[in-house]
Amino acid sequence: MREYRPKHSELSEEQRQKSNARSHVYQALKADKITKEPCCVCGEESVQAYHEDYNKPLEVIWLCRKHRVERQREKK
Repeated sequence: MREYRPKHSELSEEQRQKSNARSHVYQALKADKITKEPCCVCGEESVQAYHEDYNKPLEVIWLCRKHRVERQREKK
């Protein structure tokens, strides 16, 4: 995987920003600075962090996969 995955410096500015935001969330979860919550739409426990604004990496909305995909489609 390391052979084919682009290095951070090779990513576009948008890709770098997204990667950094995901990393901030992961580190904050490990440090107990934020906690996962159930999906804000349906209450599902299996959730993913969704960023409305990548400039605010720790401001996330917890959504299940179904509702995250719907939110992304609405955004486009």
